[in-house]
Amino acid sequence: METKKIQELPVLNQWIWGLGALGYALLERMLITYVIFFYLSPKEYQVVDLVTDRIYLGVFTVLGIALLLGRIVDGLADPIIAALSDKTRSSLGRRKPFMLASVLPLSAAAILMFYPPRLGETSALNGIWACAIWLLFYIFFTAYITPYFALIPELGHSHSIRINLGTVHAFFVIMGMIAMTVVFPLIAAAFQKNGFPLRPAYQYTAALFTLIALLSLLLATFSFNEKKHCLPSNPPASGMWKSMLSILSIKAFRTFLIGELFFQYAIFMLNLGLLYYVVVIFRQEESFLTILGGLTIGIALLSFPLVNKAAKAMGKKKPLLLGVAIMTASCFILFALSWNMNSTALYLGVLLFGLGGISLSTCTILTVPTYADMARVEALRTGVQREAMYYAARNLPLKMTIALAGATFSYLIAAFGKDMAKPLGVQLSLLIVAAFSLIGLIFFAIYPEQQILEQLSKYETKTIDFPNAGRQGIKKNSGPSL
Repeated sequence: METKKIQELPVLNQWIWGLGALGYALLERMLITYVIFFYLSPKEYQVVDLVTDRIYLGVFTVLGIALLLGRIVDGLADPIIAALSDKTRSSLGRRKPFMLASVLPLSAAAILMFYPPRLGETSALNGIWACAIWLLFYIFFTAYITPYFALIPELGHSHSIRINLGTVHAFFVIMGMIAMTVVFPLIAAAFQKNGFPLRPAYQYTAALFTLIALLSLLLATFSFNEKKHCLPSNPPASGMWKSMLSILSIKAFRTFLIGELFFQYAIFMLNLGLLYYVVVIFRQEESFLTILGGLTIGIALLSFPLVNKAAKAMGKKKPLLLGVAIMTASCFILFALSWNMNSTALYLGVLLFGLGGISLSTCTILTVPTYADMARVEALRTGVQREAMYYAARNLPLKMTIALAGATFSYLIAAFGKDMAKPLGVQLSLLIVAAFSLIGLIFFAIYPEQQILEQLSKYETKTIDFPNAGRQGIKKNSGPSL
C-alpha cells in the first residue's frame, strides 16, 4: 500500500477533542442519573410522582417505555448516521458537519426533559413528554457521538496514540461523572437550602450543566482538521446494512461486542440505581452520593496513568479483565451486605464502591480504542474506510441492551419496591449487575487481541509517513505521551 503523508493531531488538540466526551457525558449521565429520580422520587421526599408507577403488560412502566423507545430509535438511527457520515464529502470533512448540526438540539432536549408540562401532578401528559424528549435526545446524541467515535481510528495513527485518545476520552467521561455524582447534588442541595423546592432546584442545576456541555461539545468540534489530520477518505461502496452485517461477521468483533453488551448492561443498571443505593441500601441522605462518587472517581483518576502504561506495555485486554473482575466481585458482596447494612457493612460497602473506580477507569479507557483497533486494521489492509459504521455496529445492539437495562430497573423498583420499607427491587438490581458483569468477563477473556495488534503493527509501519517527524520529534508508530 502506498505511503501517505499526514499530520498528527497535537497533544493540546487531543485534549480539546476530549471535551466532546465531557459534553456528552454531562448530558447523558444527567438524564441517566436523575430523570427517573426526578419523575419518581422516593416517598421520603414527600413529592407527588410526575408519572404513574403502574406496570403494564406485567413488565413495562411509563419511564421504562420512554427509555426503551428512546434507545430503539437511537439504535436505528446509528447505522443511518454512520453510513451518511462515512460517505459524506464536504469541505469540512466527513465527521464535523454532523457534530456541528447536532450540538444545539442535543442540549435543548436534555434540559427540556426536566421541564414536563405538569410539574405538580401525576399526568399522562408528563409520560408522553418524557417519551418524546427522550426520542429526540437520543437521535441527536447519535448524530454527535457516532462521528465523534469514528475519529479515534482516524486520528489515532498508532496503537500508542489510540490509547492516548482513549485515555483523554475516558478522563473527560470521568469528569462528567464527577460533575453528575458529586457536584450536581451539591448544587441542587444548595438551591434547596436556599428555599427552592426539590424539583425547581434540579431544574436550575440541570440548566447550568447543560450550558457547560454545550460549550464543551462546540470546542471539541473545532479541535481537528480532517484534511490535515486524517488519511484521505475512501468511502465504502457497499450499502448500509450490508456494511454493518459484514462488520458483525468478524469473529473478533462479535466476541468483544458480546462481552461489552453484558458489561454495559451491568454498568447502566448500576448508574440508574446510584441514588436509590444511597437512600435505600446505605440509608443515608441524598448528599451521601458525593462521598461515594468522590471516592470511586478519585480512585479511577489515580489509576488512569497505570492503565495507560499497562495497556501500552501488555495490551488492553489484561487491564480490562482486571477491572471487570473487580466490579463483579464487588457487586456480589454488596448484594449480600444489603440485607444487613450495619455500620461495619456500611464501611465495607463504601470501600467496594471505591474499588469500582478501577473498573471504571479500565472500561472507559480501553473499550472504545479496542474497536478503533479493528476499524483501523480494515482501513489500512483494504483501503476502505468505514470507521463510523464500526461504532454503529457496536452501538445498535449496545443501545438495545441499555434500553433493556433501563426497562428492567424500572420494573424492579415498581414490582419489588424502591423505599427503605420495601427495598427488594433495589437489592435485586445489585445481583443482576454482578451476574451480567461476570458473563461479560468471560467473553472479554476470549477476545483475540494479540492477533489484532500483530496486524496493526504490520500495516501501520508501511502506510503512514509524518512529514514533520524529525522537526517535531515524532516517530512512526508511536504517539506522544499524555
